[in-house]
Amino acid sequence: MQKAIAVFAATALVTALFIGKGLAIPLAPGTSGGRVGVDPQNHLHLAQQCSQRVGPFATQDTAWQRWREAQSRGYAVSNGVVPCYDQGARGYCFNVFYSC
Repeated sequence: MQKAIAVFAATALVTALFIGKGLAIPLAPGTSGGRVGVDPQNHLHLAQQCSQRVGPFATQDTAWQRWREAQSRGYAVSNGVVPCYDQGARGYCFNVFYSC
């Protein structure tokens, strides 16, 4: 049990740093879908979209709080939090989306 708590604590710290300082890769703020572009020959193309899982957090409340923080900072986020597992420990996660 102590190992699971330590894993969650370490994950929370890393996630706080992740959200606090932003991603090292550019994000597409406020969008959750791919971007559409038109080249000079009027051909449509979609920008590739990538995502990164954030979490797991020990409680849904904590996961929702971090989800709201990421969204308020302009990050495109998943529709909500979902149960997830990390090294056998259950928690709650969400995704952050960005152009890759």
